Amino acid sequence: MSELPSFPGVELAFIGAQQPFVQQDLERRFVVHKVYAEPDPFAALAKVGDRIRGAVGHGMAGLTRRHIELMPKLEICALNGVGLETSDLPAIRERGIALTTTPVLFDDVADLAIALALGCCRQIALADRFVRDGRWGAERLRLGRKLTGMRAGVLGLGRIGIEVARRLEGFKTRIGYVDPVRRDVPYEQFADARTLAENSDILFLCAAGGPKGSPPMAGREIFEALGPRGIFVNVARGWLVDEGALIAALRDGRLGAAGLDVFFDEPKVPAALSALDNVVLTPHIASSTEETMGAMGACVIDNLVSWFSGRGAVTPVT
Repeated sequence: MSELPSFPGVELAFIGAQQPFVQQDLERRFVVHKVYAEPDPFAALAKVGDRIRGAVGHGMAGLTRRHIELMPKLEICALNGVGLETSDLPAIRERGIALTTTPVLFDDVADLAIALALGCCRQIALADRFVRDGRWGAERLRLGRKLTGMRAGVLGLGRIGIEVARRLEGFKTRIGYVDPVRRDVPYEQFADARTLAENSDILFLCAAGGPKGSPPMAGREIFEALGPRGIFVNVARGWLVDEGALIAALRDGRLGAAGLDVFFDEPKVPAALSALDNVVLTPHIASSTEETMGAMGACVIDNLVSWFSGRGAVTPVT
């Protein structure tokens, strides 16, 4: 990246935090305004918005209509991530703004989904606490479950879901899925999420969803269809799940276990959820490996440099 050109006359607005190396690299090449870090980000953006030609955000801090209205000269917004739920796509298309993502994280998310599945089946987090607390010997840990051979359901067979399914093949699972599009895959497609859950021992939520506030894709009906031995894994978005219904099902034994990387109001996790032994919780780290975070940051930089060099966006969504 050291050979990439600089654009001292082009001003960028950071509407979401970036990795330090991304920030440093872009600061060397552009005029950068870190409006997201101000007490009132929109007020800060209003002061410089008429000069901004590029915006930089992430999947959880996308480009809204309010942002767009404050940046009349905006040409491109580079998001670090693949989530589009917080971006106003109709407004972006109306203005002809290029929106880019970093489609290099699918392997990592799928890997973590399998890790959460194994964590639930083999009680890895509970077993770790069992050993650390000195209970081994005096007590015996309850038996776990065998992932190999399970009936696995994938809710959302997009780029992440297909990678999860491919990994599940190695565990000799019988794979089913629900997706708006019929995929050319050797898996059984089900008509709806409830039917998929009824025919699954473990259900992976991998779907892209609507903005926060949209009706959840997984609620009481899904958890009861999975049943008291069922396992639920979420590597999509926390707001796609009725979190209260999930907690109640886990607490009351109507759902066996859950592996969760995302939550409704991150980074807040309900105390009632944290108190349960039949859950494995991770802090939204599905793409958090050195390799993938580096590749995602490089993708953000490459999109902006390519655009302002006149070559267009590298990974455009719009």
